Amino acid sequence: MCGACGTTVYPDPVMGNEHTLRNRILVAQTVSAVCSSVPGAPRIAALAAGWSVTSATGSISLCHTVADIWRALPVRSASVLQHALEARARAEGSVGLSARVVALGLDLTRQRLLVGSPR
Repeated sequence: MCGACGTTVYPDPVMGNEHTLRNRILVAQTVSAVCSSVPGAPRIAALAAGWSVTSATGSISLCHTVADIWRALPVRSASVLQHALEARARAEGSVGLSARVVALGLDLTRQRLLVGSPR
């Protein structure tokens, strides 16, 4: 907690020192755009202290970091999500908050696919 607003600020390498509502909205829009092609796409909403991820079944996860958002997404659609992330990464480039959000999502999705693959 920095003391200015009285809320806990969770360290998030993607957000850096810019934990503003505007940046949280940008993150929510980026993840929502990527997930639009995923079956049962969740709804992501920016909150003052993080994000809420609402699944197709109505369950809600409160997320404090961008990594938490990606981890809250359904595992069963990881390959579809990976393809959507790869396409977005090509279009996004490598600079800016949206690019960092997409890069982290792609990294975490690849890890999910590797963990779930038979050896």
